[in-house]
This record gives sequence, structure tokens and C-alpha cells, in this order.
Amino acid sequence: MRVFCFLALSALVVGASIRGENPTSPGTLRYRTSWVGNSFGGGPNWVQNAAESMQVLADGTLIVGSFWDEGGREVGLYRNGAIVGQLPDTHMRAGFAVAANDRFLFYAHTCGLENQPEARAGEALKTKPICYFGVSRYTRDGKHAPFPGGKTRFRNMLSFREAPDNHSLIPRGVAASDRQLFVADTAFDTIRVIDIETMKILREFRVPRPDRLAVDARGDLWVICEGGKCVASYSADGKLRLKALPLPVGAEASGLGFDHEGRLLVCDRGPRQQIHVFDLGQSPPRFVESLGEEGGMFAGSEPGKAGPWRFAGPSGAGSDAAGNLYVSCNVPRGGTVLRAFSPRRELRWELLGLEFVDVADADPASDGRDVFTADDRYRFDPEAPSGKDWRWEAHTLDPHRYPHDLRLRFPGLQCGTSVRTLGGRRFLCQRGMWQGILGIYRIEDDLAVPSVVLSSGPIKTDDGWSPPGQPGAGRWLWRDADGDGQMEGGEYVATTGPSGEYWASNVDSAGDIWQAGRDSGIWRWRFRGLDAHKNPQYDSKSEHVPMPAPFTDLLRTEYVPQSDTMYLSGQTKDRPISGGEWGTAGTVIVRYDDWSKTTRLRYRIDLPYVGERQFIVSIAYAGELAFAVDCKSAEVFVYNLRDGSTVGSMKPGPEVHRESGWVDFRDGIRVLRRKNGSYLVFVEEDYKGKSLVYHLDDPLGTVK
Repeated sequence: MRVFCFLALSALVVGASIRGENPTSPGTLRYRTSWVGNSFGGGPNWVQNAAESMQVLADGTLIVGSFWDEGGREVGLYRNGAIVGQLPDTHMRAGFAVAANDRFLFYAHTCGLENQPEARAGEALKTKPICYFGVSRYTRDGKHAPFPGGKTRFRNMLSFREAPDNHSLIPRGVAASDRQLFVADTAFDTIRVIDIETMKILREFRVPRPDRLAVDARGDLWVICEGGKCVASYSADGKLRLKALPLPVGAEASGLGFDHEGRLLVCDRGPRQQIHVFDLGQSPPRFVESLGEEGGMFAGSEPGKAGPWRFAGPSGAGSDAAGNLYVSCNVPRGGTVLRAFSPRRELRWELLGLEFVDVADADPASDGRDVFTADDRYRFDPEAPSGKDWRWEAHTLDPHRYPHDLRLRFPGLQCGTSVRTLGGRRFLCQRGMWQGILGIYRIEDDLAVPSVVLSSGPIKTDDGWSPPGQPGAGRWLWRDADGDGQMEGGEYVATTGPSGEYWASNVDSAGDIWQAGRDSGIWRWRFRGLDAHKNPQYDSKSEHVPMPAPFTDLLRTEYVPQSDTMYLSGQTKDRPISGGEWGTAGTVIVRYDDWSKTTRLRYRIDLPYVGERQFIVSIAYAGELAFAVDCKSAEVFVYNLRDGSTVGSMKPGPEVHRESGWVDFRDGIRVLRRKNGSYLVFVEEDYKGKSLVYHLDDPLGTVK
């Protein structure tokens, strides 16, 4: 799952006509808008950011829960391959589990106290109680269902406690019978049983680390417990019925449901990536079969390849009254896959919401037909209609083969993807919302394997994980010296580089790594070819040059080795940042020719800037053009690299309902110039979970 410390909510942006003249530019750009990664283009229709739990209703409606959705669809309702609604007012404080009976829908979550000042995401106070933790009740048509004593301004939440913001206190499971609601108060090893009419707690009983729940036709409760290691059964009054189902060895239970015959379905996100079926009519329950290819997307001769029965992160399963089977997956690192199968086990429909705080980039060798994001690969047809031009081909992250993959550990630091070809091999280079870690991944068939990491210091996650064998202090460079994709002692070397906060970090087309300190100059690590395992090799000793005039704050670098041209952006004395914007690309671009020789300043571009209202967050260069995207409006400004003149600008078109969220990270735009002279411009769009694609006709007419 991906949960980030967001600076602000996404804002709705109104776009300009796709072929009209933009009032901010002297010319007319001809372009159309498309997208990759979501089954829908936006407006009222988009697939939510994650699918962490699911319940199937008799009519085939899916209730899908996620901790976060940037557009506010933490609980989405889907039927027949379409979006039919969502629960209201779930945003900013959210949860993990959903349930329903014939009268109500339930969502176990956290929510801010009514008297708390409005806080931006990730900025909630941690020092005093500001959140409720419990479960909210809604009507079956998705409206608040208040009750006496209910919390929040909607009076529909039963709160177990008030505490500082803490995700570990959120209940992880909820299930409902006709009269009773069961909630897994996970952090306190407790199941709470609640009267669904009064929402009063009837009783409690102890269960070790309870997680997802389900109630069978007899009224018995099934519980995932002990961190997914077992599935147990209890009576409604808390008596143990079955200590553990006979799950396959190594299973990690992640979701529960029932098919139309009343058989229990257990989702397994362990190495098998399957749905295990148990006949509850037997005593003890009898294992019947496992649904899905063993190993899921990571199985067989093509690990990573997408396919209807190749699951990745199964999180929910169930059947409707007609016997259709539904499976939800929350793919590793986060992303929604919803599939419906007929009783004959044929795929009926699929919905995808795969991209969140991600930007796409195209492999130049494919002329834009092979597109990568941080953990997915798409087949893209630039000539096809918008929304019909992409197909999900593979998930490039395998958490079982490569558990040290930093995309799993630091999704916010590995989301800005660039495709590079080095030594005849294809690589993904990734930065993110911050720039402390640069990761390089070698492409092996459909998987991206950890290959090189440049870190500004020791790495440690919130749950205590660190790369095995990493140095205890200082900046380091890691290379997968033995080719197994695992980070191990003896594979690290010390190096130097910018200290403190820095934003400039990238890999040029020849493979050299560039980073820059805000006031301390530029560092370069030279690419020295591939090793025997096809990993890039770098000099551990970096080259350093002082920060050139006219910059007072250096924020981005882009070196073009073919022409020995350097593009730098940042602040200057005459154009400072006045609003305190964080992570901006600056107010000025400067081009330097003959960078490695005489370093001649050729021109400068003054970027659009209005303190706190308009600031450039990301810049990309391709062909004869530079593209700079504004954080809040998502407007893309286009400049001629010959002389720095303004060419025009682009905004999301009607194909995506003329909307975008804020561009939320430092490398949120990538560009490819195609062989016919046109440009594919990819821009992060997390508001409705996708990457925007602009098809821009060559505005300079340089290719005939």
C-alpha cells in the first residue's frame, strides 16, 4: 500500500481547449490528451487508488475499501464493470475494512474530531487526541446512517477511543450479520460485537491480532489472525470453534469471503497468490481447491506478466447470487485490480486503478509503444483513440524474489521513472517526492531487478527495516555485484555528494549520475559500462564543480551528453522564491553550452511564478523543446530550446474532463520525441489515479 505525507489535497483544475490558442502563449499548440493506468479518464468515473478489502453483494455490487484515494473514493461501489457510487465524507482520515448486510454498509476507519482545525494530509498533530477510531454506519444506498451517541458531525460513527493520529489503531476487520456487527480492534487483540440497530457494544472477546472478518450462514465468525498466519473460527459469543484452517504452507491470509454455495474463500498474498476454497459443510472444513495460477503474476516462464487468473496481492473474493466470482487485488506497492468471472470461470470484466503518484516514461527504442511507470509496463499505441491506446502488460515488482526492492520499502522515494538504455540494455532510473535515494533497476524480461542504489545516508523504514549490510554512516553507492537482486554486505562503497536538502538528481542518457546541492555545486558519477551481471558500474569518487552563476539556489540539473549541453534551474538573486514553496524547480532555467570545456551561458528562461499560487515543480527536455509543469494548475509550459522562447502551453483536455490534481513530486513530467517529430508528454495525475499523456504535434515543424 502506498501512503504518503501529502502537502495538500489535490485541486480540481479547469483545462483549456485542446486545439485552441492558449492566452498565455503567442502560438497555437495542436495536441490531444490521453492517459494510462486507470480504466476511466476522470470526472465522476475513476477506479480508486487501492483495494485493501472487498465485500460482494448478492446483486454483484462490490464494496471496495482503501486507506487512501486522492479523489475521496476511499470506499467505492462497482457493478457490471461500472462505478455506481461511493461512501461520502471518508477523506483525510480513512481505514482498511468494509462490510454490509441487507440494511447497512460499514466502514472501519479513523476520523478527525469535530473540534479539530482543518489539517493538511500528513500534517496532523501527534501530541494530543485528535482522531476517533472505530466504525461508521451507512445506508445501503450510501448515505450516512446516524444513531444516538454517534460521533463526527454526521453522528454515524461508533468510536472506540480518541487518540493522536496513528494508523496502527485503526480496526483491520469488520463483518455483519442480520443483527450484529463484528469489528476487529486489531491493536488490542479484541473482537467487539455490536448491535447494528443501537450501535452499542454487546460483548468483547480476545483474538490474537485479528484482521479481516467474515460471518458464515450459521452465524459463526471467521477471523484472519496472527498477522495472516492462520484463519480461525468463533461463535458469535466468542467461543473458539476452529483454531486454524489447513492453509497451504507459507500462506499469508489477506481477505475472506464466500461463494454462492457458502464455501469460504481465503485470499493468500503469500508466494502462492491464490484464492483457497474450503467446504464448511464438513467438520473440520475440507480444502476444495485453489483458484488462480499458483504464484500469480510472478509464476511460470514470464514472471510479472498480467493475465486474468494471475493474481497479485489478492485482497478480497466473493460470489453474487448468480454464481459469478469477483476478486480484488491490491498489487504490491499499491494499485487496484477488480475482476469478475462467470460461473464457467471466464473473465467477464476487469477494472484497473494502477497509478498513484507515478509518472510514465516511454522507451525511446520503442518509439513510444513501450511505456513504464514505477512498477508497471504498458503497451501503448500512439495512433489509437484516447483511453483505448494502452494495455497493462506486466507488473515489474516481484516482492517474493526481490524483498529488498526499495519500491516496496520507500514507494514515495521511488516513483519518478526515467527509461535509459545503457550498454544495449534497458534500465529504469527512479527518484521521488524527495531525492535522498536514487534507484536503478535492470529490466529482465518483465521484471525490474534492483541493480544500483545511490543513497545520501543510511536507510531505515518506519517498521525498522534497513538494507542488509549497509554502512552505518555516510553516503553510499550499492551495486548488485553477485547478480541476485539482494542488498548484501560487501556490495557497498562510500562516496561523496550533496549534503542537507537537495532536489537535483538524475541519470543522463549516457548513464552518468548527476546531483546538485542547493548552494554547494554539482556532483557527477561517471558510468563505466556494465559488469558481468549487466549492472551499471560507477566510479565511487564523484567529480564536483562549484555552483555556476547566476544561481543562488540550484534545484534541477539536466545534462545532454550528445551536445555537451547543461540545463540548470533554480532561484536567482533577481527572481527569488517568495512564498516558501517546497521542492519547486525554481524560477529560472539557464542553458550552458560546451559544459565540459568552456561552459558558455547561452540564454535564460524566466519561468512562470506567483508566490504560493503558481510555481514550476518539474521540468523535462526532449528534442527541440523544454516542458515545465506548474504544481497547482498542472499547466505545461513549452519552450524552444534553440533560443529559450515561449512556444505555448497545454492543459488537460475534455478526454480527461479538463481536470488534474496537483503535480505532487519533483520528477512528475517525462517526454519522448517520436520519430515523426511529435511528442508524447507524460504528467503525473494522482487526483484520479493515472498518468496523463499529451499527444503534441511538432510545433516547430523540424521533421518533414
